[in-house]
Formats: sequence, C-alpha cells, structure tokens
Amino acid sequence: MAKILLITHIYPPAVDGGSTVIFKFGQYLQSKGHTIKVLSSNCLSTDDFTNPSSQHTANGLPVITFLHKPLKFLSKHFPSLKPFTKGPIFPPLSLISFIKYHPDIIIAGPLPTTIIIYAYIFKKITSAKLFICPCYHPNDPDFNNSLLQHILKKADFLWCLTDYEKKLLHHPHTIIKGLGVDSNFLIDSAKIKFPKNPHIVFIGSFSSHKRIELLIAAFNILKIKYPQLSLTLLGQKTLFFPHLIIPSSVNLILHPTRSQIKSAIDNSTLLCLPSIHESFGLVFVESLARGKPVIGADTPQTSEVIKLLNGGLTFKTDNLNSLVSTIDRLIQNPKPLGLSGYKYVKNNLTWDRIGEYLCQKIGL
Repeated sequence: MAKILLITHIYPPAVDGGSTVIFKFGQYLQSKGHTIKVLSSNCLSTDDFTNPSSQHTANGLPVITFLHKPLKFLSKHFPSLKPFTKGPIFPPLSLISFIKYHPDIIIAGPLPTTIIIYAYIFKKITSAKLFICPCYHPNDPDFNNSLLQHILKKADFLWCLTDYEKKLLHHPHTIIKGLGVDSNFLIDSAKIKFPKNPHIVFIGSFSSHKRIELLIAAFNILKIKYPQLSLTLLGQKTLFFPHLIIPSSVNLILHPTRSQIKSAIDNSTLLCLPSIHESFGLVFVESLARGKPVIGADTPQTSEVIKLLNGGLTFKTDNLNSLVSTIDRLIQNPKPLGLSGYKYVKNNLTWDRIGEYLCQKIGL
C-alpha cells in the first residue's frame, strides 16, 4: 500500500470546484487501503484566503491572510507572484509534519493557486511522484503563469478532464478522464420524473464567470411564454455575490447540502450552467445522474463534455437570445436527452470506476 499526500485548497470541497476531484479520488484510495494525509486550508471558500474575519472550518491548516494584498500589488510588476494571490498561504512551520510524512505519491489540484507550488516543493524534498489535476481554464490568463507552467511540465502525471485540455498542455504522461458521482447519487431510472410546470436549476459558486445574471435575464424573458416557470439557484457566496441582483421570484439556496442538491435536481426540468470558465462541469454529471438534461455555453471544454455525455445542449456563449431559445427547446422535450445522459453517467462516470481507472494508469 502507498503513502499518499493530497494537496488542495478546500477539503471537503465547496458545492463545486476543483477540490472535489482531489477529495473524491482520495476517498477511493482510502477505501482501497492506501494511507492518506491531506494538506488543505481551513477555509470555506477561496475568498477566505484574504479575509481573516471569515468563519472557518476545523479542517485543514489556518492560512496567512495579511500577505495577499501586498502580494497582489507586487504581482502587477512581478507576474510570477500571481499564483500566490489566489491560493492559501500556510505558516511555514505547520508544513513540517507533511514533509516528515514522506509520501510515495502527491496528488494535487486545482490551478491556478499556490496548491501545486506546495506540491512541487514537497516533490523536490521527498522525491515523491507528482500527479496533478489542473482543472485548466484556457481563457483565464492566470493559468498561463510561467511558474505554474514550469511545475506542470515537471509533474510525473497529469489528469486532464477533457481531450481539449490535453492538447493544450502537451504533457507526455496525460490521463484523460472526466468527473463523476457517487454510485448512491444515481437515481433509479424508473423514478425519473419531470414536473408539470417547467423548472430550471443552477448549481455552482456565485462567481462572475458563472454568468448567473444572464440566466436570470433569460428566465425573465421565458416567464412571458411560461408563466409557471421557476428558477432555483443553489450555491456558495463569493465576493461577487453582493453585486448580483436576484429577483424575489427566484428561489435561492445558499451553501446547499447534498440532499438539497439532489432534491432540487429531482424537482427540475433541466440544469443550466451558463459559465464561461469550466474545466469540466461536475454539476452536468450530477444532474444527469438524476436523469435531468443540461445546458452549457459552447466553450470548447463544455461543448466536448456535453457531447460526450449525450445529455444536453449548448448555446452561444454570453448570448442571451441563444440561451433563451436553447432553454425553450429543452423545456419542450427534456426526457430523451435526460435519459441518454443518465445511461452514459451510470455506465462510465461513477467515482469508483474513475478511481479504478486512475489507479491502473499511475500504478497503484
């Protein structure tokens, strides 16, 4: 059995995000008898890295918050410092026990934060193999930082979520595998039902790149044709959240539990994630695991994922008219895509299948 060090920024993860990748693979490895140690922050969200007054969890290490503002200023003149402005900064002495752990394999992600910088330092000190899941966003300039690109090249393995991501990163040892769901999250196909009145659900962080305001605008237009249409937003607050204008007609669930997410999907007609930055879109898989079709923007990665899942439609990125017509089209006939996507997820994208596949690839 191997000694494995998991490094990620929030553990357990938020409602969505790259930490879920590390968390779920870690659970699988632990179930197979491997020894797991986790290096993570005690934060509830990435905003907490800069906010000392936030409420923190008991999990993980405390973070140094006072350095972020000066580092952000310095990064304007020294771009190599940019990753330090987006990830947790741990007190140096708190890292000693992780070095003494002396892992065989380090599994880290996502970019573009300090996470893989710590992973690379530990690799250099302990000579452990380094396995990175970048969760790469090609249209986010922070991912192209020279320091992060150097560390990616030094990794022993990369876990790419899409073929598009693999082509961008040009790494000789790349594993392509999408994200998944727990087997117990899958609904019995006989229990898949669609509501009488159309209902749209969104699940994700309330960040600017998720384009929630575009979805709300589409909802307001569609209400004219479908007076009984409803919209539920489930997610986690961010620094952008106060800038969102959410009408009283929209249902809002903050920091949802797994049971609330499952219930919201079950009571929906479809899930819509109009985000312009997605490395894969875990919520697409979760929605289809409950038999409900999905809509995403036609960015390269999301287009590839939705085509692979065979359970949804794409619209022209940031185009309100395209989003309205796509939602309208799916409202009128959601069942076929919901069922075909459900079958694909059930047969290919449960975390135990993904974990088994990854272990074979990295020799565990």
